Amino acid sequence: MTFAISGDCCSDASCVAVCPMNSIHPSPGEPGFGTGASLFIDPRTCIDCGACADICPVDAAKPADSSAAEDVQRNAEYFAERQPLQAMDLDSWEPPTYQVWGGGPRRVLVVGAGPAGMYATRELLLRTTAEVTVVDRSQHLGGLVRCGVAPDHPQTKQIIENFERLVRHRRVHWRPGTDAATLRSGPGGLPDGYDAVVHAVGARQSRRLGITGEDAACSAEDFVAWYNGRPGASLPVELVGPQAVVVGNGNVALDLARLLLSDEEQLRAMDLQRDVRRVLSASGVKKVVLLGRRGPDEAAYTESALRELLAVAGDRVELRYHARPTAWTSAGLTLGTGETIAAGNLFTAIGFEGRPIDGLPFDAGRGIVPNVRGAVVGRPGHYVAGWIKRGARGGIGVNKACAQETVMTLVSSSRGVASPGS
Repeated sequence: MTFAISGDCCSDASCVAVCPMNSIHPSPGEPGFGTGASLFIDPRTCIDCGACADICPVDAAKPADSSAAEDVQRNAEYFAERQPLQAMDLDSWEPPTYQVWGGGPRRVLVVGAGPAGMYATRELLLRTTAEVTVVDRSQHLGGLVRCGVAPDHPQTKQIIENFERLVRHRRVHWRPGTDAATLRSGPGGLPDGYDAVVHAVGARQSRRLGITGEDAACSAEDFVAWYNGRPGASLPVELVGPQAVVVGNGNVALDLARLLLSDEEQLRAMDLQRDVRRVLSASGVKKVVLLGRRGPDEAAYTESALRELLAVAGDRVELRYHARPTAWTSAGLTLGTGETIAAGNLFTAIGFEGRPIDGLPFDAGRGIVPNVRGAVVGRPGHYVAGWIKRGARGGIGVNKACAQETVMTLVSSSRGVASPGS
């Protein structure tokens, strides 16, 4: 499923900034921007991430299957005679005109090869002459795109192909299976041989409910890692039907419910390992109660995610709000009212938080490294991007604008600005 923009478009270009695939045109500076009735989404490169819909101030960006047929046709016709632009092609468009790092090659270390790290790498290549080394503890590119996107959203994972193209750039050195903590320290608290570090390590640790018996529940961190086949991941609980409770009102919570309620035919169409498909198919879960601790107006899921869940199992999902869980036992989930919801499994999906990074300050309450526009407070030469910078909110596209801000801060710092005429 792709997205389309309707004639209600306000052309403020906020969607252009967050589109991870450079699929929305005409963008600022291109012929036709600000003169036409609408922006358009290229259906050939759209990966169904929904970043445009999340940020659109007038609700003009919608899934193609819920858009008017004439809007879908208008979007396709705009690109009919145009070649698709690659999101990671550094020659596809002119970079913004802010000052670049000069004075010869320098070395920047990017820690983390998920969307935030890869967009930071791209920005560094566009704005500087630096050699960029990208490290990740995993052997693979992609971060949560590879290990966090639901297996029935394969189109979204196509962005990994662009990441692979990026690390083949002549100024990029890709070092998979490398823990940044093992790198030797040099002067000024930076790894030896590097002038700056961009930490883009994400925030994959599940937040806790803080209730009795929670250790016997299954967190979103564990469940998502298991069904996406992350190396070393396993399912910490046995799936028991006929009813499960998922605490959380974000898209991850809806992903969990949708996977649990998918039938064997639907599971076969997903990108799942055989053992995962077998366990889900045999779980016996026939109904899921989605429990929100706040009201429906404060729910974090997107309209398209809710529509997708209800299309799979609308009559087997119960949405409950303003509920306060207090304990999880073999009888089910007890609420503050004294009611117990009978269930074989409890899944918690109330968000993620970052972990401390050795040598850097950490705000445990917010789960982030304290920073000013990406520059780590009190640690010159250290920068952050993505969830470890702003908290675990926003999807793939938001990381694009986030990384750009961080790199702009880096290149304008006292360490990075080229003197006039240099």
